[in-house]
Amino acid sequence: MKSEFFAVESVAKGEVITLFAFDVGYEVDLAQIQQLMSVHTVKPLSGVKQKPAYLQYTQPPQMVPLGELTVLSEMTGVVEATIYDFGAVSLSYRFPLLHQGSPLPLLDLPALSKSLFDAELEIDARTRVNDLVERIRPAISRPALSALVEDYYIFALTQIKPEVTPQVLLHEYQELLAQTLRFETQPLSLTLQREALAKSIAYYQTDLAIIDWNAAILYDIDYEDTVRVLELLNVELLEARYLDAELDKRIDAYEHVVSKNPGWALPLLNPYRQTIQELAELQIESALLSERVDNALKLIGDLYLARIHALASERFYIATWDASISRKLDIIGHLYQLLTNRMSNTQGQTLELIIILLIVMEIFLR
Repeated sequence: MKSEFFAVESVAKGEVITLFAFDVGYEVDLAQIQQLMSVHTVKPLSGVKQKPAYLQYTQPPQMVPLGELTVLSEMTGVVEATIYDFGAVSLSYRFPLLHQGSPLPLLDLPALSKSLFDAELEIDARTRVNDLVERIRPAISRPALSALVEDYYIFALTQIKPEVTPQVLLHEYQELLAQTLRFETQPLSLTLQREALAKSIAYYQTDLAIIDWNAAILYDIDYEDTVRVLELLNVELLEARYLDAELDKRIDAYEHVVSKNPGWALPLLNPYRQTIQELAELQIESALLSERVDNALKLIGDLYLARIHALASERFYIATWDASISRKLDIIGHLYQLLTNRMSNTQGQTLELIIILLIVMEIFLR
């Protein structure tokens, strides 16, 4: 590590972007949002690093400015909300990387990272998103602000002076980068350093993206597309957590229903009718939500952003969450089939008993 350079090397241009994702309801009518308040559509991805055949939002989200916020006494940034049609909102806080109005020394990056992480921006984010939900409530289907939140931090370094190449930054300053990504000011072990920096990717020799599970460092002059991909993935992770938690609650409730013996059931009466209907609706809605989230951004082909998406998905353990949701949907399906079969058998037995009683009555009445 070339610690002698830390005193002079500074981030001449850059910003830190803090993201908070919330689930606000089942679905949002983006066209109606435009009638309720002043918004603008999120710009299409530029694809500046490659000319993609197909690389855009399926349903472009709407963006709402939410004013400014000052943190850590000297950092004043802008706050924006991005509203997605599948019932999610992502709040972004953008602060310039400055130190007392001057370029931020690289040496101070881990301290800034930890201070920002400890600033409890989530409290402000929840207040703002709650106010936003009230303003756009007519456009939300089944509005309900979830208690879950997913945060992510992006440190975008546009220019470092004196100039440092991405290769030098990654290999010579790994301790500093790892501390920044893990919000630590104390030296990390070599194992944790390697783990934090394990997922890195570059397109040109002049750029670098390091993606960790709760933060990323982008050393690039064209980083907005990457930020959009990471923001959507943060939302995708939030929706996966939300759906997983909802399925847990439903499974616990329905297992209690399944454990009850319905006794004798009349052919036209089904004590499980409402439960069976809810199970069927839950299967459909869960599948639709997963499909809408997965298809929110189309990244087709061997593109740079597609590789960013794949790398971040692995870091966020999206596949693990999807597998958990799939298993729980299978359980829901088994519960649905169990209740349906139980009622068919019980009603069949009841019908058979009624037929036997009618035959016995007919014999005695002769």
